[in-house]
Amino acid sequence: MKSVINLTADELQQFRMPATVAGAACCVVFLAWGLLPLGGLVVVVGLMVSVLAGIVVGSKSPAKTRTEMPLELEIPFLLASDEAVFLRYRRAAELLLKISRRQDPIYRGIALDQLDELVQRLTTIASGTLVFDGTEAWRIVYERLLRSTGLYLYRSVAWVKNGHYWQDELGRNSMAVNYNLQDREQLSIERIAIVADELWPATADWPSEPIRAWLHQQHAHGILVKLVRESALQSERDLLQDIGIYGSRALGIQELDEKCRTVRFVLTFDYAKVVDAESRWDRLAFFAESYAGHLDRFELPR
Repeated sequence: MKSVINLTADELQQFRMPATVAGAACCVVFLAWGLLPLGGLVVVVGLMVSVLAGIVVGSKSPAKTRTEMPLELEIPFLLASDEAVFLRYRRAAELLLKISRRQDPIYRGIALDQLDELVQRLTTIASGTLVFDGTEAWRIVYERLLRSTGLYLYRSVAWVKNGHYWQDELGRNSMAVNYNLQDREQLSIERIAIVADELWPATADWPSEPIRAWLHQQHAHGILVKLVRESALQSERDLLQDIGIYGSRALGIQELDEKCRTVRFVLTFDYAKVVDAESRWDRLAFFAESYAGHLDRFELPR
């Protein structure tokens, strides 16, 4: 049976023995301090150090024990160097203590279920992935990322399924941030728009409004815009995603409803996934045409 820190009872017993010996050694030193002269105390301390060193060296599997999850008593000491996380750890520990003091069995059952959900969410966060539900929460994070120090390139794939795409107030505010950063040359922005065929029929030179105007405004602000019809990617369905690549730092995946409102936004700081997204970007760019090149070939609608 594994414990909450993924150690068996035998493994825990291996850790308890040195701890018990260390405690006994401390008791001996304190007694010697009160009963012996300084010379005798030094001898006792030296003997205790030798005993403890022998226990450590004689441990059956020292390499394994140091690669396992640290003991509960070690965790606060390891976190102490990170003040921000330690403060949250201490607050969480205080709240868990309050929960443990409530004895109502119905309360405890429900509380433990919800704690399991929190642990699952923390597991996702610890893996480097953050999940946001709804539109407003992720827009704040989106702007924070774009303005972050050290970010110089932002690549976005916009899967435009209908004319509402980024046309609401929050979308316009986010585009204003794009324009501001691009105009001030704080950030280089590239965007590939995958446009649904209903919005850009094969017989039409340009996507329908307001998408065409949305693309043109980005072009006017110096954003490198490319566009491609969705039907051109029928054999490359894995490229049909709404994503943002934040330099080499992070990858954002946006899930939209039928009205192009954000339902869920997944942000991962997994470098391997960022590299994979860059590879898919390169493949997508092969199918897309630059807005500037398209503008050279076709007159804007009047």
